[in-house]
Amino acid sequence: MSLGISILVFFIMLFIGTPIAVCLAGTGIIWLLADPSIPNLVFASKIYGATDSFAYMAIPFFMMAGQVMEQTGITEKFIDFAKSIIGHVRGGVAHTATVAGVIMAGVSGSGNADTTAIGSLMIPALVNDGYEEGFAVSVVAAAGSLGPIIPPSVMMIVFSNAAGYDVGKVFMGGVVPGLIMAIGFMLIAYNYAKKHNIGGWKFGGWKNVGRTFLMTVGALVMPFIIIFGIVAGVFTATEAGVVACVYGILYGIITKSLTLKGFLQGLADSCVAAVGPMMIITYSSIFSYMLTRMNVANMISNFCVANITSEWVFLVFVLIITTIAGCFIDGMATMLMLLPVLSPVVTIMNIDFQHFALVYVMGLLTCQITPPVGNLIYVAASIQKTPVKKVVKSIIPFCVVMILVIFLCIFIPELVTWLPNLIYG
Repeated sequence: MSLGISILVFFIMLFIGTPIAVCLAGTGIIWLLADPSIPNLVFASKIYGATDSFAYMAIPFFMMAGQVMEQTGITEKFIDFAKSIIGHVRGGVAHTATVAGVIMAGVSGSGNADTTAIGSLMIPALVNDGYEEGFAVSVVAAAGSLGPIIPPSVMMIVFSNAAGYDVGKVFMGGVVPGLIMAIGFMLIAYNYAKKHNIGGWKFGGWKNVGRTFLMTVGALVMPFIIIFGIVAGVFTATEAGVVACVYGILYGIITKSLTLKGFLQGLADSCVAAVGPMMIITYSSIFSYMLTRMNVANMISNFCVANITSEWVFLVFVLIITTIAGCFIDGMATMLMLLPVLSPVVTIMNIDFQHFALVYVMGLLTCQITPPVGNLIYVAASIQKTPVKKVVKSIIPFCVVMILVIFLCIFIPELVTWLPNLIYG
């Protein structure tokens, strides 16, 4: 009875627009009050235990690294480099935004940060080049969605810590699907440009490519240091976040592009950005505990084992659940709520956890650009105050590409297991 009341309260609060962290906290409080057999200290102990993790310190550090690099003006250099490579192809302005998204993904690990950084420069350029405003916003939102898929990724760090799985393997598993998605986004842009007779920029020559590469090479080194350090076991994900911060600060000082004001602004922005994920991590622990105590995990495990006999069918089932839930609930909250329920099924059915991990995480990340909750749509639309209703139709092809790539990963598991197996053996 208390479970039903709590879930009802959760959806009522969600429906009236209550922030997801408050929904989770309110649901937990209602559940504790409705069930007198549960000690009151459970609430405090669970929220403390959820954040008492060295691994979660990586979240503010990676966000700080991304903000510091942004304060150095590196986004403009990344865009210039992307423009020099592919800007001359039909639809080159849109392709430049996507390639910049791939490069930025290796710096911040945050979709919101990448979308804001790219969008402020590329949305006006796209509109000026003849793209409809809604499509321009969709291109940037899709490019920003690559941030948490291509490593490093805050979402993958949280997943790995919650699941007790190697973060390096999850990082490496996201590389190939992320690149395939980027190619898919560029094909959509090419088709749009061809249909509307939109060209590209003039090719500046290979000398220009070399010049723009040299301008960005200092920043491009950072993601390689992070990934190599984690994969080689030199440092943990949290230590990698610290290394990224230190590298970003040194880069800014050496290139004389980071001011004290810029550093302090980056510090403030990263602190604010880290609060949301940490609140969700904190309060989702109560919700997960509630589901476990009420035996929901066992009920779902028994249902899946009795009715699903194939690994592929189960992963499609996972994709459907995450896509539907992610359309209405924040992706990180959904991940932490459903993980304790789905993990036992993966173990019982003897499914490759690497395969499950990437399908699960990518399914949730797709919802960054799916209406009505897709946060990156709102972030990108707010840059030029574009009405979201103008974006909904244009974003659908990008959502379809992401879902199709996940289906490919379900039926061709090597797309998410080949690179981790090659590196880790």
